[in-house]
Amino acid sequence: MRHAWLIIAHNEFEILQTLVSALDNTESDIFIHIDKKVRTLPIVKAENSALRIIDNRVDVRWGSVSQIKCEMALLEEALKHGPYDYYHIISGTTLPLVSVEELKRFFESNTGNSILTGLCHDDPYQETLKVRRTNLFLKSYTAKGFRGRASQFLWKSSIALQRILGIERNKGMEFYKASNWLSLTQEGVEYIISRKQEIMKTFRYSFCGDEYFIPTELMASPLKEKIINSDVYLKREIARSTASVFTLEDLPGLRSSDFLFARKFTAK
Repeated sequence: MRHAWLIIAHNEFEILQTLVSALDNTESDIFIHIDKKVRTLPIVKAENSALRIIDNRVDVRWGSVSQIKCEMALLEEALKHGPYDYYHIISGTTLPLVSVEELKRFFESNTGNSILTGLCHDDPYQETLKVRRTNLFLKSYTAKGFRGRASQFLWKSSIALQRILGIERNKGMEFYKASNWLSLTQEGVEYIISRKQEIMKTFRYSFCGDEYFIPTELMASPLKEKIINSDVYLKREIARSTASVFTLEDLPGLRSSDFLFARKFTAK
């Protein structure tokens, strides 16, 4: 089987190199997106895999459509060098908990199926907020100081006004949510890229739309029956708060775990 590992990174480049080294093998190619805000690209090396830091870098801002643009850029670049049996989107602060051989066996046992984690309908309030409202002022939403506070105030005010006026987008669409760390088949990636224009139109003003666009598109496609949900793929990632970082105290639990991957890790 051929695998394409699509890694999204913006810091912790020592961990990124550790991740690349752990995935490095003759049956895998590695594609890395380094946030456009990073001025000096890190040196990352692989001995057995073809490794590419993609040129089409996006200024990724949490919560905004830039996250979707980043994933699309990785998928499009990897597709040029395919075909692959699987395209895996993972974070640069992720590490595998098992060997490459064990990873290969897991995916071989699920050949032909895209694997999503936590596929579900979101809470109606969250769904309306994130994909049916027009989310503005997200570029500086997480910025420190006045810019961040101003962006959050303007975003909240805009959402409140839309709620009062009953403004909603994407009426009639059925949305699904899943983790944005996932594994897609060749036909899954080809389908998503073929729908790029429609996806960008639908999710242009979404909030954390990266958790919605792939599951929503696949569940509305002929590939719906070729999706494995988290009942099988809870191994994907240990359930932790997105802000949590594993420490040495977690090491015994990580070693005895049945999970395939865990995040987040830091060189500190």
